[in-house]
This record gives sequence, C-alpha cells and structure tokens, in this order.
Amino acid sequence: MKVITAALCLWILYHFTSTFCIQQTDGFSVARIHSELSYNPDWEIAPLSSDKQKQIENILSQEFRYMACGGQCFAFSSTDDQYVIKFFKHRIRKPYSYFYALSLPQFLDSTRKRKLDKALFKMSRDFTSYKIAYDDLQDETGLEYIHLNKTQAPKESVVIIDKLGIKHSIKLDDIEFVVQKKADLVYPRFDELKKQADPLKIEQAMRSMIDVIVARCKKGYFDEDPKIHRNFGFTGDQPVIIDVGRFVRDDKRKEPSVYKADVSIIIKRLREWLEETHPELVDTLDKELYAFQNEN
Repeated sequence: MKVITAALCLWILYHFTSTFCIQQTDGFSVARIHSELSYNPDWEIAPLSSDKQKQIENILSQEFRYMACGGQCFAFSSTDDQYVIKFFKHRIRKPYSYFYALSLPQFLDSTRKRKLDKALFKMSRDFTSYKIAYDDLQDETGLEYIHLNKTQAPKESVVIIDKLGIKHSIKLDDIEFVVQKKADLVYPRFDELKKQADPLKIEQAMRSMIDVIVARCKKGYFDEDPKIHRNFGFTGDQPVIIDVGRFVRDDKRKEPSVYKADVSIIIKRLREWLEETHPELVDTLDKELYAFQNEN
C-alpha cells in the first residue's frame, strides 16, 4: 500500500509540475520547433533578389520576443514591432517519431497507421497552404519569407526570447519557419477606429476587408478557416489574412456568386460583434455590403 501511495504521489507531482510548466511556457521549447523532415522540392521557393535578401537579413537581425501560439505555430514579435517569425509546432505532427517505428501487435497497427496518415496529411496541407500564400497571396497575407526546407536561410541564426524571458539562438538553416508582417487583430482595430471617430476611416477599413477576401477568391483559393476574429488583421491600413495554413485551390471561388457568398459568410461574424459592441456602426457595414453585393 505504501508503494502504491508513493507512486500515486509521484504521478500527481509529475502531472501538476508538467501542467504548470506548459502553462508558463505555452508549451514552447526549442526541441518542439525542430523536426526530422526531409527535403521536399515542393516546398522550395524561388531565389531571393539581392534587395529582398538584404530586407530579410535586416528583419532577422533583430531579437524576437514570444508573442503567442496557435494551432500550428509559435509566434515571436520583432523588436521594432513590425514583423513576426513563426516556428511550426512539430510535436503535433511527427510522423518520424519513435511511436511510428515501434513493432506493435496487429490490433494496434491500424491505429498507428491512422495516426501516421493523419499526421502526414496535416503536414502536407499546412505546408502546401504556406507555399500558396507565399507564391500567390503575399499582398493578402503579409508574408515576407518562408523556409520550409532545411536549406541555407538568409541569415545564419536569430535570437528569440521565450515567455520566461530566456534567450535562445536558433540556427535557421536547420529549422522550418516563416516571416510575416505583424498585424493588429480586427476587433481591436475597430475599437480604435471608433475612438478616433473618423467615419471615413471606418468605411475604408470595412471595404478593404471585403476587398482582401475578394482578391483571395479571384486568385482561385478557398480559405478553410476564415475566422475573422482571430485570422484577420491590419498592417497599417491594409487588411491581411494572418493564419495562412488552410488555403486550398478552388477555381470556383473566381465566380462572382461564389465570392460574394464567401464575403457574406466571413463578414457575418464581424457584424454580430458590432451589434454587441458598436451597434451604431452596423448600418455602415450593411451599406458597404449592400454596395458590394450589387456591383456587376
């Protein structure tokens, strides 16, 4: 009984210590952003121009401080507050981990295969989407650079500061990452615009959000996760799609009836939020939507 009690106490201590550490770090560790992925030509990008190379080098010469994490990445904000570097959460999709190499009984092998297929699918989906965004949707996403293969990066290393304030030097050749313009989320932006009491800026912000959705559709892409409250933002006056991990090719989006329906679905959540927080702006949004829906 004493042995069982001691073992239970140790398990409880481990569990709460582990939970506490994850809460304090958001689950980030340097090990969790490294992978064993092999080179894939599908993820390669065109060589950078000399000017673009210098721009990315300058961006990566700054320190980046921990900002937040999402379903796919850990995000760090640059010292000048203009850019974000995102590192992929490889722990959630490691098809090369020891679990998949184990010799398992037959009744468990189907579970392993299902998990492996799911991991490979998610990895391919996410990286394909980032490549789409970089090649065709840079204006709509604010992407500046992607590095999806372990090849020579524009800069040898970057210094990041984690949530605990600890600095890490990350060798960029050995890691997958993306660089993106930093954006303010949509709801805080409209809160700020309301404080400024500038009707023209509010109208322009609403219309520009519609325009960026239409631009994505007219290029023949569907966004499988278009949540406006967390996946859209503004860099200056320019709206961008922040989360770029769920784009798929769909030429039907180019049809006016389809992209107008897309706009209505995506903007609906903004309208609902305005009804609760700034009801006096709902008419303005409705006017912009009406004008858009009645365009030829």
